[in-house]
Amino acid sequence: MARPGKCFLNVAAVVMMLVLVLPSLSYAASYNVGDDFGWSYDIDLDTWVADKTFYVNDVLVFIYDNTAHDVVSVDANGYNTCSTSTYYGTFTSGHDEITLTSAGTWYFICSYHCDFANQKMAVPVYSS
Repeated sequence: MARPGKCFLNVAAVVMMLVLVLPSLSYAASYNVGDDFGWSYDIDLDTWVADKTFYVNDVLVFIYDNTAHDVVSVDANGYNTCSTSTYYGTFTSGHDEITLTSAGTWYFICSYHCDFANQKMAVPVYSS
């Protein structure tokens, strides 16, 4: 049978390990882009982004009518000029989940509506 003092020390050691390890664990959040409007030019996407803080491994869920929209991941120049000449991916399913895998600013545009409807967003992503 274990002595009470030794058992207490084992429990204390486990608690101390949990206190040190648990804060370093991060849990990814999932965001429906545009909330109820979805990925659309009917919402101010800059305002939608502004009240959120995004971290590495968070997921952006783009829900949209794929007969009228797409999602293109572009660089800063593509974002500023609504150009897809340099892109990292084009998504067309109507329900795309994109994991933010690195810190920095991620840029997304709709190749159909970026120019005239300003359907684009810049997402600042922070390391946890």
